[in-house]
Amino acid sequence: MEYLEKFFEYRNKVLKYFLIFIVGFMVVTVTWQVFTRLVTGSPSVWTEEASGYLLSWCGLIGAAYAYGTNAHVGMSYFFRKLDRKKQKLLDLVITIMVAYFAYNLLIRGGQNYVNNAFINNQTSPTMNLPVGYLNLCLPVSGIFILTYSLEFFIKDLRILIWGNK
Repeated sequence: MEYLEKFFEYRNKVLKYFLIFIVGFMVVTVTWQVFTRLVTGSPSVWTEEASGYLLSWCGLIGAAYAYGTNAHVGMSYFFRKLDRKKQKLLDLVITIMVAYFAYNLLIRGGQNYVNNAFINNQTSPTMNLPVGYLNLCLPVSGIFILTYSLEFFIKDLRILIWGNK
């Protein structure tokens, strides 16, 4: 269990710094686009496309990180009215549903989407990069959400069975 907790801690750090990098790079690309448009009069065409893909990565990986740090939007009014055991049981059901969504939609569906982009040799119009690499954020975020679901499942199950935190 100790190794698993270290893995979860390492995952959180990797995601946090990856998100910081993505947001920083997005700020640089948008700043460059504004600079080239206003100062040189000749806007850089690749920056708009790059910032769009970076926004996709930031949104999906950020959603995984938000889920893992419980920073996501939740409806807790009715949840708080339940006793502790029922709350943990509901947490388990919700975690299983999130894991199902992450696996089927993000991982499997995202992998199909990425594979189709590679099979059809799709490239981005201005950057001329394979779209499959640019859309890997779907299965990658699904994998992270699945690892968070595993972590939450283990913790909630331990509380339900042994009653400890």
